[in-house]
Amino acid sequence: MMKISIIGVGYVGLATGISLCLKGYTVSFYDSDQEKIKSFKRGKVPFAEEDIEEAIKECLSNKNAIFADNLKEVLENSDIIFLCIGTPILSKGESDLTNIKNVCIELRKLIKQEVVVNIKSTVNPGDYLEIKNLLNTKNIHLAVNPEFLREGSALQDALHPTRILVGTDDEYSKKILKELYSKFESPKIFTDPMSAIITKYASNSFLAVKISFINEIANICDIVGASIDDVSLGIGLDPRIGKDYLKAGIGYGGSCLPKDIKNIIKYSEKIGISLDIIKAANYVNERQYKIVIEKLHKYLGSLNGKTIAIFGLSFKGGTDDLRGSISLRLIEDLKRKGALVKAHDYLSYEKAKKITKDVFISNDVYPVAKDSDTVVIATDWKEYLQIDWKKIKESMKGNLIVDGRNLLDPKLFKELGFVYEGIGRK
Repeated sequence: MMKISIIGVGYVGLATGISLCLKGYTVSFYDSDQEKIKSFKRGKVPFAEEDIEEAIKECLSNKNAIFADNLKEVLENSDIIFLCIGTPILSKGESDLTNIKNVCIELRKLIKQEVVVNIKSTVNPGDYLEIKNLLNTKNIHLAVNPEFLREGSALQDALHPTRILVGTDDEYSKKILKELYSKFESPKIFTDPMSAIITKYASNSFLAVKISFINEIANICDIVGASIDDVSLGIGLDPRIGKDYLKAGIGYGGSCLPKDIKNIIKYSEKIGISLDIIKAANYVNERQYKIVIEKLHKYLGSLNGKTIAIFGLSFKGGTDDLRGSISLRLIEDLKRKGALVKAHDYLSYEKAKKITKDVFISNDVYPVAKDSDTVVIATDWKEYLQIDWKKIKESMKGNLIVDGRNLLDPKLFKELGFVYEGIGRK
């Protein structure tokens, strides 16, 4: 059985490695964050991700998940090394390759055997060429294997991928990765590295365009009195369009989509291509959350001194990830306008306390809603459908709900006595 190593144990590295463990492989995990490795050894995950903790405990019990703090030991006798290291963007949109470059330099020093280095990290064509140059030795075979994981369902996405995409010009890599993925029934595409890289960026860019498109249509619906729910249904039933990612709201966030969009725009400018459609999608997303502020002004007038309860801080429900959070941007804008802001989240409230000042933050919705002029739904936590909204209304100063995720039932909330405002809803 081939030996597999994972370098970088965040959402992607952990889900990828544990999915391989559950398929019967033995996987060694390494991360420079020693506290994180200690936590994994105890079967504890320092971030929220569905099903992953139970799966880790199972793999630790089976002794085919090994978490180590020594890179040399992890690499020893490895057949495949997955690079799952973050590639954040700098302020102007370029990739920060510091961490992945440092690891590549170490790999070149430490690897003596013939091995496939499989890049899971999202890298643009220029980044890939830099990494290829750093790993240019006879015994290292390079492949690009983009991930298509969603936070909150990363393990299930890794176990049952919609497609497995491998880009390599190397026959040895192709042979080894075909063998590795033979246990997966998903469609498999083997192509060249550049095609694999562009497929990843094109996939994320298309999703961003689709989200921004439906948000712009929702803004029209607000003006003319149309229903974005009906419009989304009507166009989503067209098989050429499809129903997914047609949920209107206040924009996309997260650690991947915003980063990848900005990065491919910046890289394309370097090679003389203007991605006008993708630029437009990014522009729409950057301003979409301001729709909430416009709706608050419509009902409350000046926001100075008004108490606004924000329900949801993580970039989407089911995760504690605050990276790219639309809620945090909204909160900062409201504070600048003189509003008193309180906020709730089920999982990310402790993280948020460390980075957000002058905001009361709790994991209990009721003290957050108490004495507020309005409640804004900023994250699509399904749990918000189950809370006692009658109790919420009785504790509020005002009665306005601004549903930035079109999560709630407008008719029901009007019956409860709320003034309900969604995004593009009648």
